[in-house]
Amino acid sequence: MDIEQKNETQEVTAEVYTFARPVTFEGETVESLNIDFDKLTGADILVCDRQYQAETARQGVNELVKETNKAYQAYIVAKAAGVHVGLIRALSAKDFTKLTLRAQSFLLL
Repeated sequence: MDIEQKNETQEVTAEVYTFARPVTFEGETVESLNIDFDKLTGADILVCDRQYQAETARQGVNELVKETNKAYQAYIVAKAAGVHVGLIRALSAKDFTKLTLRAQSFLLL
């Protein structure tokens, strides 16, 4: 497979996502995010995993397949966008669901 064919078959995961409704987080109004799943490294995934595990350990939750859990997916979206997970959680249900589904697709490739 030459480089040109490879580029055609690779999925593009970087995008600017514009919210259906702007969100205010920590005093700032945010209307869109630049989300780039391709920039994530293995170290980034491990950081998200540790953050998610720390959160769920306090709640007594033990997930077998965290890749299908919206709370874990929110950490992945936040890392791909370079923002605090609290911003992702503050999104409208519609935007939160769309973005976490994209994270799930990325994680389950």
